[in-house]
Amino acid sequence: MKSESLLQELFESSRAVVLITDEKYNIRFSSSAVQSILGLEPIALAGKNVFEFVPVEKREHWRTCLENAGNSKRSEIQLTSATGEDLYFDVSVSNHVEHHEIHGIAIILHDITEQKRQHIQLEKENEHLDQFIYKTTHDLRSPIHSVMGVLDLMENADEKERMRYLKMARQSLHRLESVIDDVNNLYRVDKMAIANEKIDLKALLEGEISLLKNHPKAQNIEIEFTCNEEAPLFLDSIRLKTIVGNLLSNGVKYSDSRKKNSFVHIETAVDEKELLIAITDNGIGIAQENICRIFDIFFRATTEESGTGLGLHIVKDTIERLNGKIEVKSQLGVGTQFKIYLPNLLFSQGESLLSADEKKAMH
Repeated sequence: MKSESLLQELFESSRAVVLITDEKYNIRFSSSAVQSILGLEPIALAGKNVFEFVPVEKREHWRTCLENAGNSKRSEIQLTSATGEDLYFDVSVSNHVEHHEIHGIAIILHDITEQKRQHIQLEKENEHLDQFIYKTTHDLRSPIHSVMGVLDLMENADEKERMRYLKMARQSLHRLESVIDDVNNLYRVDKMAIANEKIDLKALLEGEISLLKNHPKAQNIEIEFTCNEEAPLFLDSIRLKTIVGNLLSNGVKYSDSRKKNSFVHIETAVDEKELLIAITDNGIGIAQENICRIFDIFFRATTEESGTGLGLHIVKDTIERLNGKIEVKSQLGVGTQFKIYLPNLLFSQGESLLSADEKKAMH
């Protein structure tokens, strides 16, 4: 009994999940770590077979590992906790079935979930980087080749043809500039620390709208906005400009030339907790089967306009970094609405920056 007590004390002091089974793998003892890690009551495991907790497709593999274990056998396993969370363990197995004093199997599961998640995340990031580099170099090379081809044509062209070729070259260079801008925005969003600064929302919207004036399609589009500010807004101005600028640019770029009265309407509302931005247009819209993919990197929902497929990915990534969310509703041929919800950082650091009049107005 003293030995059993010492053994149990040893198991309980360990942060690992410890299971002792008989030769048929029925659980005789489980450490209290099964409660804190797996969310299972130790007493509820008594008499159950260990394979009940192993995915069906992996049971044969595990049975082979356990049956062929000599003095020691190590492997890795994925289990699901009582709350549905995927957990990963490095498993040690000691087979003492033939031992006349111990007669059983000791299974020790060391929780490696955090390391495994970091490894999975790193693999995803490496895959993402490979795709990004491949697609970006392709998109950079394409307009360069186009301009080089146009220059070859210009060498033997008459004056009238040269003007047409110059226009084509300019369009290719604009596309090249767009790719560079999008890559720069993605890098900036990824690397910069989140700022907390007071924002003049009206001025920010006016500035982003003015940047669109030179867009060829903006001349025939009515762009209007309304601001309802019940509290001062504190956010990251650069990231907010990135979100608004990309969505407004899309509203203009994907307007419907067949409609007489094209518009992009912006509605904003600010309170102490949140900023809401709703951007609505009557452009070409998005097919329902594409809505779930529009935020994927390099995905383009239409071929009617040229684009890098980075804009909406940058928007969603930026919003998530600000702990916000975005919703989209769209109908092909009718138009699109984006709703963005961002937390107001007013009471994080901004409260001390409020003037006496602003504090009084809030109360």
